[in-house]
Amino acid sequence: MASAKVVLFTSKTLSNGAHPIMLRLIHNRQTKYFYLNASCHPDLWDEETKMPKRKHPHFRELSVLIDTKRLEAQKLIIDLESEGGDYSLEELCNRLSADKRRNQIKVLQYFDETIERLRKAGRLGYAAVFVSTRNYLRKFRGGKDFTFSDITTSFIFRFDEYLSGSGMKPNSVFVPMRTFKTLLNSARKEDLVKEDFNPFKDFSFTKYRRDKPHKRAILREEIRKIEHLELTPGTQLYLARDYFVFIYYCAGINFIDLAYLKKENVRDNRLVYIRRKTKEMINVVLLPPAQQILEYYQEHYSNAEGYIFPILNEMHASAESKDYRIDKVLKQINKALKILAEQAGIAINLTTYVARHSFATNMKSSGVSTAIISQALGHESERTTQIYLDSFGNTIMDEAMKSIL
Repeated sequence: MASAKVVLFTSKTLSNGAHPIMLRLIHNRQTKYFYLNASCHPDLWDEETKMPKRKHPHFRELSVLIDTKRLEAQKLIIDLESEGGDYSLEELCNRLSADKRRNQIKVLQYFDETIERLRKAGRLGYAAVFVSTRNYLRKFRGGKDFTFSDITTSFIFRFDEYLSGSGMKPNSVFVPMRTFKTLLNSARKEDLVKEDFNPFKDFSFTKYRRDKPHKRAILREEIRKIEHLELTPGTQLYLARDYFVFIYYCAGINFIDLAYLKKENVRDNRLVYIRRKTKEMINVVLLPPAQQILEYYQEHYSNAEGYIFPILNEMHASAESKDYRIDKVLKQINKALKILAEQAGIAINLTTYVARHSFATNMKSSGVSTAIISQALGHESERTTQIYLDSFGNTIMDEAMKSIL
């Protein structure tokens, strides 16, 4: 059985002449030292009791810290022993580190770490969602950070009421609530909270789904009207129409994924790419309308980076510049799509998302199983749906895709 004893680590002397206070962990004849974030001058340390002397100016605080950490280590050793099987000194230290971080990190601080991690991964749009959620929580808490232990079921309901009371529509409230839940799930995976920590357990997201959104899909006949519009090649309207049609015929590809498409993503009459939001591989057959669009841009557009569409090029080197460019182009395209809707006589706020939603809706209306498509592309059930999609293989999926022609 491992042992944990508090020691004054005299092998290291700090600039003020004090030594670090550490836990000495011994297991299977191996020794490791675990820093307790505290130090003590040798003149103020009682070697016999392994505690600071009573005359130490911070005797009470240090005593509580040392006793707490020693008990935590001893309890952890007992837990590891009771779990059965071997455990290493490395595992013991890792578990102690997790407990240490769990006690130190606060919620808004963890938001900041998550946001930074997403930005470094180039997921700037997703990072922005966490930024807005963090800001809502900060206002809700009066600007003060808080611990994970402060988050109770009551906290969740009060935060929901705060957002709803600020004038936000149910669909808008859903986003920060879902993002907050995602963050807590991440904290659980990182062992920052206990495995059974789930303040959302009695909170239902059903009420958000009851709020009927505005129409987000158009029929095949309306898709045809957009396809048959007489437009001048190279204009903003022409680009907007091509992007809209390509999204529809390529399984509702997100605009950001469309912007990042390169020639290498086209293989054997298929479009193969990694979805930036979920990191899942997407593999769909290229239907004739999508093929025609690809052939046009292959003939009329090229850049050093190999991008298919004229959205990104070699000038956009950083993740920030790419994100800014995509956001700018998307706004231009959605503005142009409103004009196209008027020209085609379609009474809807036409956006690239309508193409994505129309793909799913028209597939469903054709009798295609919801095990093959997701009625709510990009929503919570997307990962589960993707597992089903993978299991069917390309043949069944290809036939389903043809149903939208």
